[in-house]
Amino acid sequence: MPLDDRLRNGLRGIADEIDPDVERGFQRATSARPPSPIGRAGRVAAYAAAAGLGIAVIGLGGSSLVDRFGTRPSPSGSAETSSPSANSCRDPELPTCAGPLEPGAQRSRLFIPPIDYIIPLDSPVAWDNPEDRPGTFTLHPAGPDTDAIFFFRDVRVITEECIPQFDETVGNTAADIADWMAGNPGLIATNVVPVTLDGLRGMQLDIAASGSYTTVCPEERHGYPPGLPLLPLFGGAGSGDLTWWIGGDERIRLYLLDMPGGGNVVVGIDAIATAFDALLEVTQPVIDSIIFDPSYY
Repeated sequence: MPLDDRLRNGLRGIADEIDPDVERGFQRATSARPPSPIGRAGRVAAYAAAAGLGIAVIGLGGSSLVDRFGTRPSPSGSAETSSPSANSCRDPELPTCAGPLEPGAQRSRLFIPPIDYIIPLDSPVAWDNPEDRPGTFTLHPAGPDTDAIFFFRDVRVITEECIPQFDETVGNTAADIADWMAGNPGLIATNVVPVTLDGLRGMQLDIAASGSYTTVCPEERHGYPPGLPLLPLFGGAGSGDLTWWIGGDERIRLYLLDMPGGGNVVVGIDAIATAFDALLEVTQPVIDSIIFDPSYY
């Protein structure tokens, strides 16, 4: 679904800063190049056994993918590794992440709406920001690379297929998506409650795979052990052609938030290789500090 007018106007301003040729800059800022999650490929083998959630290019337009371990298919089909030490933002053409974060007040640079947040002075772990795009933003606490706070813009439920499509039978409001998840036999949804996060209202819920979804897709998904069923959850319109999956022992806390002008923002705290309660404890102070810039509503 197309970006709304507010998002588009904001992106034009950002694009002008990225490239003096506004149209070319806007095309780069809004391109469907898949978001590169925060993985470090050297740890793929260690985390593969715990793998659950995958981030890839949705099958709406192609078969290439980028997984959360930082590998991407090369033109020849072999996986290339993205080195965080060489490029902490993962994309030399759009270097907009903050990288390592100092304690104190911080602000996203490209995500719409912009996010102000605080890294606590007494945080027990270091933090970094490996991804900052108009529709995707990531805050990663030190520890397993698979586990972080993810922010996505304008997601839609996708169909349960190996090459999923947007499910047009499900709306894109917080209530629509929460109802779909709560009623999906492939998911265990708990703590489903209304929530307000800095004035944006929606639904909060914790989800895990129930084990009843057994479809194993033939396509190789980098970073996942063969034979692991992965349930498609949602894709992103404003987040680039994103696909989010869940499987194995993964647990996710989701904040599904409605934007006043239409569309949504999703905040996901994803635990694959970390104990879920431990990750919630570390991330909650950052979640509590979030302020969304209302001028972009």
